[in-house]
Amino acid sequence: MCLAVTSLVIIDDHEALREGLATLLDQSGLEVLGTAGNAAAGEDLVAVTHPDVAIVDVRLPDESGIDLVGRLLRRQGDLGVILYTGDTEAELLYEGLDSGARGYALKAGSIGELTGAIETIAGGGSYVDPRLDRVLLSPRATERMPQLSPREREIMALMAEGMTGEAVAVKLGLSVETIRTHVRNAVRKLRARNRVNAIAIALERGEIALGEQEAE
Repeated sequence: MCLAVTSLVIIDDHEALREGLATLLDQSGLEVLGTAGNAAAGEDLVAVTHPDVAIVDVRLPDESGIDLVGRLLRRQGDLGVILYTGDTEAELLYEGLDSGARGYALKAGSIGELTGAIETIAGGGSYVDPRLDRVLLSPRATERMPQLSPREREIMALMAEGMTGEAVAVKLGLSVETIRTHVRNAVRKLRARNRVNAIAIALERGEIALGEQEAE
């Protein structure tokens, strides 16, 4: 039985970078369906190829890559978009994460990091380069994040105490899949890389606290 290969497109105005990236990602076992050098060509490329993931440079010559994200998602709702940039400017990060993109990768990262980010996004997860944690945990960033629901806080607090998803399901009388759905929602809301990162952010924000379940 063959596993499906993750397909992607690259939208970046630097020809040498995008073509070199395409070669490296192809060699990593991913399927690069095409590349584009501006937003208009990128939108057409996505419409024709229907990739799993689109890597989009934040700064494109004809418009912002962040503005392009919304149109790509209206065209293909299940598309996983990774914004790709050399900038660590806080405002760009906020705008990018508000655009609907599920990933934010820095060009300073390795090809292995980008490959991992692509697979995470293709699997329905989210990814933010760990070098951006300092920005994400700043007061301004946390003020912009949506709050967790009471149930999400309850589940994340139990997991912060070391409980597995299965154990939480038994304790709360819910299905394991329901627990996983709440965890995925919490990860998305907190713009975290994974469950562990989401717990760390929730603790940092004060949305959950160690020992609060026992206190109740």
